[in-house]
Amino acid sequence: MTSTGGASGAGGASGAGGGILVDAGAGDAKDAPVASDASAGPPLAMNDVTILAPLPSSSATPVLLRGTDLAGDGTPLVPRALFDRVVVDGSGQLLPTLETAYERLHLIAVRFDLCDRHLPGPCPSEEDGRLRLVFQPLATNGWADDMGFHAFYSIRNDELAGAVAELRELARGAPFPWGPLGASPALTAADHTLYAEKVRAFVRRYGGTARLVRLTINAQDLKSAAFRWMLRGVEKKDGAFIDMPIVGGSAVTETVFTSGSASFDVQPMTDTPPGLLGAIVSGRFNAADIDTQRASLAALTAVDNPLTHTPETVACVACHVSTLVLQTRADSRAIDPYTLPGRYTSAFDLSTGGGESGKTQIAIRALGYRGNVTLISQRVVNETAQVLTEIEARFPAR
Repeated sequence: MTSTGGASGAGGASGAGGGILVDAGAGDAKDAPVASDASAGPPLAMNDVTILAPLPSSSATPVLLRGTDLAGDGTPLVPRALFDRVVVDGSGQLLPTLETAYERLHLIAVRFDLCDRHLPGPCPSEEDGRLRLVFQPLATNGWADDMGFHAFYSIRNDELAGAVAELRELARGAPFPWGPLGASPALTAADHTLYAEKVRAFVRRYGGTARLVRLTINAQDLKSAAFRWMLRGVEKKDGAFIDMPIVGGSAVTETVFTSGSASFDVQPMTDTPPGLLGAIVSGRFNAADIDTQRASLAALTAVDNPLTHTPETVACVACHVSTLVLQTRADSRAIDPYTLPGRYTSAFDLSTGGGESGKTQIAIRALGYRGNVTLISQRVVNETAQVLTEIEARFPAR
C-alpha cells in the first residue's frame, strides 16, 4: 500500500481517528523502560528485531497479546473503530468472513524499524521510528485464518536509543539468536515466560491509539470457491485517518486472484514497478523471450530490495508474491536468481528457509501463518537485515 503520511504526523499524544486522546507516555510501572544506553548489550540478530511468535496450542492462550488488549496508554492495540474502517471494501461492503475476526485477533509478529521507509535507502536520522505489529484471527485450535492486519505505531525520534537498548536487553535472554529469520527461538524455548513478558512490555509501551499511524489488511475471502484476497488500508494524515490509494492508481482496494500455479491476476492492474505483471502472470511470462523474462524477474529482485523500493513505490501485491513467483519462474527457465541484477545483499543470513513462502503455491502472506504453515517473504527478511545494518551504524553495540 502507498503511504501518504510523513513522520511528523505520528507519535506524541496526537489523536487517532475514532480514538481517545491520551498521554502516550502513560503506562504501568512494570512497563517502564529498562535502559537508555543503546550501545549496552550484544549486537542484534535477525530474530531480535523481527519477532515471529509461534502459534498457540489453543486460541484461549495467546503467546503474546490480543488485538483487544490495552497498551500503556490505556487504549486497545487495535481500535475497534479503525478495524471497522479497514474491513469494508471500496464500496462500503463488509469483507467476507470478517464478522468475528476482531475478537479473535492475536499478535503474531513484532517488528522494529528506525523510520517509516517512505523513500528507498537508509532512514534519515531525524525521522521517527516504527513499531510494526502483525495480527491474525485464530481458530479455536490455534491455527490462523488467511488474514493479516498490520498496525504501525510511531516511536518518537528521541525514544529510538531507548528502544534499541530495550531490544538489546531482550536479546540477552534470547537463546540461539543467530541464523535465519523464523519463529522466535526465545518464544519457542521451553521456558519463554520472562522473554514473552518483556516483549509484551515493549509492545504496550510503544503501541496504543495515540501512536497508531496506519492499519492495513490482507485477507482471503474464505467464502469464495476461488482463492481471492483483498488488500487495503487506512493511514493518518493531518490528524485524521484516510483510505490509502493503491500505488499506480486511485483505487483504495486491491483484489488478487490465483490464475494457476504461482500465477496471480490483480484488480486494478498496475505494472508497478515495470515488469511486475510480466512476472506474476504466468501466461505473460511464458509468452515472453528469455531477455524479457530475465527483466521481469529482475523487477522482483528490485521489489525485494529495500534500498531500491519501498511499499510506497510498488503495488501491494508485489512484496506479497515476489518470493514464490521469483523462485517458481526462475526454476522453470533454469535461471539462477543470484545472477539477476539489483539483488539485495547483506552480511546477515537472507534465507527464507524459516518459512514456506518459496514453496507454498497459493499464499500471499508476507509474515505470519496460513493455517499452521509459516510464511516469511524475502522482502521481510531483507528489510530485517537492513534495519540491523542501520542500527549498528547509528547505535553500535559496545
